[in-house]
Amino acid sequence: MLKLERAIDPHTEERFCCIFDSQTCLPVEPIQRYLNYCHKRQLASNTVNTYACRLLDFWQWLEYKSLNWQEVGLNELADFVNWYLLGGEVEVITEDVREIMSKRSPRTVNLAITAVQGFYEFHTVEGRVNEKHFMKLAHGWGKRGGFLRGIVKSSPSKRKRIKVKEPKIFPGCLTDEEVTQLADACYSYRDRLIVMLLRETGVRRGELLGLHLVDVADFDSRGRIRIIRRDNNPNGATAKGTEREIPIIHNRDAVKETFHAYLLEEYPPEAEKLEHGMLFVNLEGEYIGKPMSSARLNSLFYQLEKRTSIKAHPHLFRHTFATRMLQAGYLDQYVQQLLGHKSIGTTKDIYSHVLDEMDLGALLEGEEQD
Repeated sequence: MLKLERAIDPHTEERFCCIFDSQTCLPVEPIQRYLNYCHKRQLASNTVNTYACRLLDFWQWLEYKSLNWQEVGLNELADFVNWYLLGGEVEVITEDVREIMSKRSPRTVNLAITAVQGFYEFHTVEGRVNEKHFMKLAHGWGKRGGFLRGIVKSSPSKRKRIKVKEPKIFPGCLTDEEVTQLADACYSYRDRLIVMLLRETGVRRGELLGLHLVDVADFDSRGRIRIIRRDNNPNGATAKGTEREIPIIHNRDAVKETFHAYLLEEYPPEAEKLEHGMLFVNLEGEYIGKPMSSARLNSLFYQLEKRTSIKAHPHLFRHTFATRMLQAGYLDQYVQQLLGHKSIGTTKDIYSHVLDEMDLGALLEGEEQD
């Protein structure tokens, strides 16, 4: 029986995941080595946690099938995907029936495949998986490099068995009027500043809640905020993307005004005494002065929905920011930098609808001029 435990390093106070065999009370060494490697690479803690959960599922399947993890091949991985997609109840099934009976989303299954891919790439480099066997796995057929090469770029029938097709659904974005309504419905300068920063910077929730006062020290003079990766924030907030500076390009004066009002009129003395140096803190109650938590941020948007009937969340502001920047004509590479995407492919994939509309608009405009 395997168990996932979350622990804290007593020396560094860093949080990390461990997967234990409850019978031996020892970590599952191959998985733990890979998770430690991910942690050293400074992957976001949520990402490492996701990998841990998916690899735990994979290991349970290996035990169920009595398989050695070092001898897994393409057929076994295809069986795992079928098993995983269907909640572990059906081994082999047709594509039509599998889609109807799926108990996990295609995205969840593909996340599991990503975790397995990284796991085997790591152990191949470390020499724990036979390289010839690995290359046979990776280059069975297809044109894509890396592990699972044959899986994700094989013939159509084989590709469907391994990488599950995900429907492309754009999550939408807020209108300027909706953003204004949400900001006006806030009862404090702090909450109003949160709405404004999310709209004008597109930061993730972990990046927002992880802001320190030193990260906004240049806001007055340069109109920029810094996104810094830290693993020891008392509220557990972490920055997922690349470290970067983000300029407040639009509505800078209004953001500055709200920023000053929050710090001068609302920022509690208790926060200064705690000396954590974080920007967004609780303004009242038992935990006054302590850093704002993700749960408190969720509560804020729940309250705003009740007041405005607008259902919003931090990531929706991120999509709004990126969409508006692209529509305004900013280069997709620049938007990539602002969002903190490591790959331009990520930006183009998520916002392909905007880029396609812009390309079509440019084509039509050119035809009209001709």
